[in-house]
Amino acid sequence: MIPPRRLKPLSSEELLCLTKNRLLSYRKKALSLENSPDKSDYEPEEIEKLDHCYIWFKSDPRWKPHYDQILLALARLNRSSKPS
Repeated sequence: MIPPRRLKPLSSEELLCLTKNRLLSYRKKALSLENSPDKSDYEPEEIEKLDHCYIWFKSDPRWKPHYDQILLALARLNRSSKPS
């Protein structure tokens, strides 16, 4: 069984091209990932078969820096949408 939640890492440029609603949805998806394979109810052989192009768990070393990039993109989007 494959975990239903996965996150395709996007570049900083790709994140900045997303609309605010899409970026908020992407952030929500990032937060919905399971914490770690150890705390998952999936078998080790199932986890081994997961596509490594995606982030599946928050314990993935790519998750935190990517999540920070998502927050940065949201902050930039909020700054640019405020009237001067």
